[in-house]
Amino acid sequence: MKAELSAVEARLLTLRQLGVDSSQDKTVLDVVDRLGLLQVDSVNVFERAHYLPLFSRLGNFNKSELEDLMGGFHPTLIEYWAHEASIVRLENWPLYRWRMDAYRDKYMTKWGSEIKNKNLVTQIREQLLANGPMSSGRFETEAGERKGSWWGWSDLKRALEYMFLVGDLVSGGRDAFKRLYALPEQVLPRHVLEHQPTHEESKRKLLLQAANAYGVATHNDLADWHRMNATSIKPLVKSMVEAGELVETRVEGWKDIAYMPAGMNLENLTAKTPGARTTILSPFDPVCWRRDRIERVFGFEYRIEIYTPEPKRTFGYYTLPILHNRDLVGRIDLKSDRQGRRLLAQASWHESKLNDREVASTAKALSKHLKTIQDWQGLNEIIVQPKGNLALELGTHLV
Repeated sequence: MKAELSAVEARLLTLRQLGVDSSQDKTVLDVVDRLGLLQVDSVNVFERAHYLPLFSRLGNFNKSELEDLMGGFHPTLIEYWAHEASIVRLENWPLYRWRMDAYRDKYMTKWGSEIKNKNLVTQIREQLLANGPMSSGRFETEAGERKGSWWGWSDLKRALEYMFLVGDLVSGGRDAFKRLYALPEQVLPRHVLEHQPTHEESKRKLLLQAANAYGVATHNDLADWHRMNATSIKPLVKSMVEAGELVETRVEGWKDIAYMPAGMNLENLTAKTPGARTTILSPFDPVCWRRDRIERVFGFEYRIEIYTPEPKRTFGYYTLPILHNRDLVGRIDLKSDRQGRRLLAQASWHESKLNDREVASTAKALSKHLKTIQDWQGLNEIIVQPKGNLALELGTHLV
């Protein structure tokens, strides 16, 4: 059986399933269970990446709600390399054993066979057994000296990351954003330690997780969610269609065939359904992960310009997409000036497709949302700088 969706239905389904369409989720765990993971990134110009998808769905939530679920013995959430560095449910950690095995073949077989590296691994294990979870800076070893340029990893850091990738170490939480490394038995309960799902079983579950989160997705969309090799999972996706787990779907304007989970609710896929939200989105939100998908679903061309020299930037250093009336209607370059206790809108832009009435509606709703952001960040004022075609209209609502 095949299904068909219009382009509008695909967009509305995506927003609903990803949880940004209306206030569907009430807690941090609701969001994590919906998405399966939160991506972690070190950029902190406005706010760290793993908090922003939560804010986009929950509004002014307490960040300690996430932190309280991580770290210590038997945490609810733990880090691993899912879609890049990510936070996942503890019970889902074994679903990545296929990746740990692949990393072991790629890195540890050769690297770990060298005597100096064997000795370093032994030192790491002994110090963790003696001291409990530690950040890289707390280990006592001559291997901690950086090599090469300022971003070069030391032998110790390389060993810690290799051991983390293959599951010989796990995350014991974070301290001032520094990962704490721990031995698996210091963190994981026995049933998680002993769970050994097959590679195929794990990938099926993770692909279904991605399919449910997206609502409708191409083969490459599904593969990218957990950074799987798109070519290697083609037989698996085919078998999931044959088993009735996925339904092949034609989406208006999409070149490639798409897939929906069996039994997907397709009711009320209309822009007039009450509850549409205005919110900002992180570059590391699943809505924005795949640039080709965001253009395909929203007609929204989006690039992060962090690494673009300032004179060559089009929209700003760290622009965040603006969701309003169930569409991506603009972007805003936000910075939290923590010392001056100011929220800086360094550039504000609306899409050229908006008419005057839609621009006014966007500015009014965004100004209200910025006040929520200000409260969430604990800042005293909002400054809208005069850059971008939305700045003047936005500023009039914040005087």
